[in-house]
Amino acid sequence: MNAYFISGLGADRRAFDKILLNESYTRYFLDWIEPLENETLNEYAERMAATIDQSKPFVLIGLSFGGIVAIEIAKRYPAEKIFIISSVSNRSELPWYLKAMGKARIHHLGTVEKLKQDPNILFWFFGVTSTRMKNYLTEMMHKTSSTYLRWSMDQIVNWSQEKKPVNLIHLHGDADKLFPIRFCKPDYMIAKGGHFMVITHARQINEILLKELERMGYHS
Repeated sequence: MNAYFISGLGADRRAFDKILLNESYTRYFLDWIEPLENETLNEYAERMAATIDQSKPFVLIGLSFGGIVAIEIAKRYPAEKIFIISSVSNRSELPWYLKAMGKARIHHLGTVEKLKQDPNILFWFFGVTSTRMKNYLTEMMHKTSSTYLRWSMDQIVNWSQEKKPVNLIHLHGDADKLFPIRFCKPDYMIAKGGHFMVITHARQINEILLKELERMGYHS
């Protein structure tokens, strides 16, 4: 079976360096692409999914914004299972202040520029403290275009997904500052896990993924 990974906003495939799957799964990465002018999230997700081999069963593993995109991809290309990490499964799990930001379009008023100029905001939201992780996020923020950042923030705060997909497994940290757990109803809660727990709590995440994938009948 194939496993397709989608990283989060301001991250790349290196975010999954510590996530391990057994030999029954072939790993692929759906790297971010630049959005087209006036492109919808559904249209974008379809372009992201262009390399998925639909002749074989597959699972999707999405981190943060990557989880939202994974859900959109699965609407067009059904996955055996969707795993989202540090993400939201439907609009009701978005914090009220992010929804308000969307209505007021605050994210269009210099927010992207501020993030690029002062990555300390990201460090706080992502819960990273090590120099290595700070350098990684700073690098990714500089590499990511302002157009993409503005577009992706717009998609998050205006996401219209009403219900959690039935084949979705949600992993979330109780210390997540970007998507606070009080707004979420995850299937698995990771104690002391921040928004970047895919790195800091990889062992617990790997154990959960292994258990859930084995339930699907694919063993090493």
